[in-house]
Amino acid sequence: MFKAKKNSKFSFTYYFKKNNKQMKTIFKSILTLCMVAGLGLAANAQKTASATASAEVLANLTITLDGTQDEIAFGTLSASTTGAVVLDANGSTNANTGTVVNVARFNLAGAAASVTVSYDATVTLSNGGSTPATMTMTPEVVGAALSTAQAAATAVASGSQVTLADNPDTTPAFDPVYFLWVGGTIPALTGQATGTYTGTFNIDVEYN
Repeated sequence: MFKAKKNSKFSFTYYFKKNNKQMKTIFKSILTLCMVAGLGLAANAQKTASATASAEVLANLTITLDGTQDEIAFGTLSASTTGAVVLDANGSTNANTGTVVNVARFNLAGAAASVTVSYDATVTLSNGGSTPATMTMTPEVVGAALSTAQAAATAVASGSQVTLADNPDTTPAFDPVYFLWVGGTIPALTGQATGTYTGTFNIDVEYN
């Protein structure tokens, strides 16, 4: 009986150790299968999408200040001017300006396409004297496809669009162009400090 009991205990321990190794092997196999299945599910869950990338390249867009109409000049003013000083961009209805005035013209050239025009809302003019003083100019911009159409040019607000077109002013027509004229308004002057007032007007153009 003593030997049978001892042999019974030995057999159980051997069986447990042997099956423990088998269980570990089975567990590893199951774990491997789960990992493979998980990768398969992840692959099946992955979705893709695409978009086309594109860009249109147009002829170089340029803007240049005209050689003759090359400044915004209000002329010589009185230090006390009761009404607003108006330099008409169309060149027809000035008010309270000096005798010799000038409206600036910008010449655009490029492709036959629409262009967005942006410019300063106001321009500060300073006298640069020992007693500094300033005036504020509000620009007025008009535009047309013809260089000879200043009087009939239409208003061009900052942020609006214009379209370049072949210029029929010349034979043959050259690169598509557009023309912008710039005048402006200065509020009435009351005892304004004397001096020559200057400032800078900035304008930008870009294809749409």
